[in-house]
Amino acid sequence: MKKIMASISALLICITVLAGCGADPVQDDLINYINNQLPTIATLEKKVTSEYQAVKSDSKADDATFGAKLKDVIIPAAAELIAKAKATVPATEEVKKVHDKYIASVTAQSEAFAILLDAAGKNDAELAKTANDKLTKAEKLSKEYLADLETLKKDHNVENKESK
Repeated sequence: MKKIMASISALLICITVLAGCGADPVQDDLINYINNQLPTIATLEKKVTSEYQAVKSDSKADDATFGAKLKDVIIPAAAELIAKAKATVPATEEVKKVHDKYIASVTAQSEAFAILLDAAGKNDAELAKTANDKLTKAEKLSKEYLADLETLKKDHNVENKESK
């Protein structure tokens, strides 16, 4: 009888220890999100950002050139970015909440590009100001997204990969 009780006690201790070492589903989801889902989105985001910065900083670009670049390159790339971001569906609510902020950021950015296109076509400074305000909002959301992502990584012990 003592052997049975000792065996049951040992088994319960093992089960308790193993249960305490259980996987963190948010950690697993976050690692998947960062390593597998974000790279495709980041590539598109980099294209949108670099194309916009290039045309914005081109001192020779007039409204027509700026509008054409928006219409032909930047807005379609931004639409693709939004589609890919919306197609990315994290498994846990914690990661979804952070990712939703990312979607809000790129959506606001895309809306700003559409307003800028309209402003360039009409040579309307007021519309351009509205678009720039929207871009500022998108940038604020992007910074919040990055801060929330860092907090989530810290809370669930997810470290950045070291560059080699």
